[in-house]
Amino acid sequence: MHNDDGKPIPFHLAQNMVWDSTRRTVAMIAGSQGGKTTFFPWWLKREIYDLRGGGDYLAVTASFDLFKLKMLPAMLLVFEQILGLGRYWTGDKVIELRNPVTGEFQAKRSVDPMWGRIILRSADALYGLESSTAKAACLDEAGQTRFTFQAYKAIKRRIALNRGRLLITTTLYDLGWLVNNIIDPCLEDGKVDYYTIGKAEIERTDSEKHNTTVVQFDSIVNPVFPQSEFDEAKELLPDDEFQMYYRGRKATRRFLIYDNFNSINHTCAPFEIPSHWKRYMGLDFGGANTCAVFYAEDPEKRLLYAYREYLSGGRSIKEHATELLTREVGVPFCVGGAASEGQWRAEFGWHGLPVYQPAIGDVDLGINRVYAQHQVDGIIYFKTLNGIIDQKGRYRRKRNEKGEALDDILDKDTFHFLDSERYLISTIRPGIALRAKIVRLGL
Repeated sequence: MHNDDGKPIPFHLAQNMVWDSTRRTVAMIAGSQGGKTTFFPWWLKREIYDLRGGGDYLAVTASFDLFKLKMLPAMLLVFEQILGLGRYWTGDKVIELRNPVTGEFQAKRSVDPMWGRIILRSADALYGLESSTAKAACLDEAGQTRFTFQAYKAIKRRIALNRGRLLITTTLYDLGWLVNNIIDPCLEDGKVDYYTIGKAEIERTDSEKHNTTVVQFDSIVNPVFPQSEFDEAKELLPDDEFQMYYRGRKATRRFLIYDNFNSINHTCAPFEIPSHWKRYMGLDFGGANTCAVFYAEDPEKRLLYAYREYLSGGRSIKEHATELLTREVGVPFCVGGAASEGQWRAEFGWHGLPVYQPAIGDVDLGINRVYAQHQVDGIIYFKTLNGIIDQKGRYRRKRNEKGEALDDILDKDTFHFLDSERYLISTIRPGIALRAKIVRLGL
C-alpha cells in the first residue's frame, strides 16, 4: 500500500486480516482514519489482475461528496499514478483497465469495448448499474445513512452471476442494514478472535455459514493515528459515538427515534399466517418510490405481525394496486398518504384498493403511536423485512453544532417504509398500547 504521496507503506495488522480472508464478503469496520479508503483500491487491483481477469468491477461510496473527495482520488492514485494500470473517463465515471497481455488501453472512446473497467458510483446515484454484470465490488463508507439497503441489494444483484466477492470498508454511523445483514449474522455463528497492539484492539469474526469475515478495530490500530486524539475522543464524546466512530463497534444511538426497537425481541422467523387473521396495509405514495408494509393481527393477543413489504417505482397506479393485492387474502384495510394526497387515494380506490386517510396528520404524534407499540412489544417483524428493519436503525433527529437533538428528521424523505407504518399505526392503534399489553399478559 502507498500513502497520498505514493510512498509505499506496509499494511497494518487489521488490514492484513482483511487481505488474507478468502470469504465472499469481507467487511472492514473501523474507527475513523483507520486506513479503509486507502486500502480498498489495492484489494480491488488484486481481485482484477491476480484472480478474476478482465470485465466489469464496481466501486461505490455513500454520497457524491465522498465520491469526489475520497474515493475517486484514492482510486486514481493507485490505478493511474502508482500502477499505471488505469485511465479515467470523466464523463462516464469509469476507470478503463490496461490489458495485461498487450499492455494497451483498448478503447478510443468511453463507449468502446474495454479489457476491463471499474465503474465508479455513489449510492445515491446508482444509474448505469442495472445493466452491468460485475466480477467484484467495493463499498466504501457503506455504514453511512445515505448508503441504503436498496443500494446494497442492487450491487449484490450485479455480482450475483459471477459469484463476485464484496469488500465493505466503513465506520459505523447507525444500526441499519450493515449491522442487521452483515455484522450480526456473522457474530451469531462465527468464530471470534481478539488481538491487541499496545492499547489498540481488533476483533476478527469469521463465519463459514454466511461466507463472511468481519474485522472491527480501533482507529489507533493505524500506527499514524495519534493516541492523544483517540484518548481525547474517549474522554469528550458520549460512549455510543466513541464506540462507533473510533472503534468500529456497535452501540445504541442516543438520537435514534425508535431507540426502543429491539432487533431480537421485535423480530421473528416467517410463518404461515392464519387466513382468518385481519390484514392491514400502510401505504406511502410516490412516482419513484411507492411503498407499503403489510400487517396481520393475532385476534387473541391483538399483536401485529409485519409480514411483507413493497417498494417499487415506474409503474402505473393500476399496476401498483394489482401487485400490492397479489398473494393477499382479500383486500387489506389500507391507510396511507398525507392529507393533501387525496387524489392518490382516489385513484387507488378506482383500481380496487380503497385507501383511507390517516387519522393523525402530525408526524411526531404519529411517531409517538409507533413508539408506544414498540414499548409494549406490540409489533413483531418477520426477519425477511430488511427494508423496514434497516430503517428502524437509521431513523434519527438532526443535531446542532453542540450535538443537541433538533426537531427535524435526518434525510426524512428517504424513510418510505417508516412513513407507511406511521400512517397505519397512528390510525388503528389510537391509545390502546397499554390495553394490548394487558391482553397479552392475560390480565
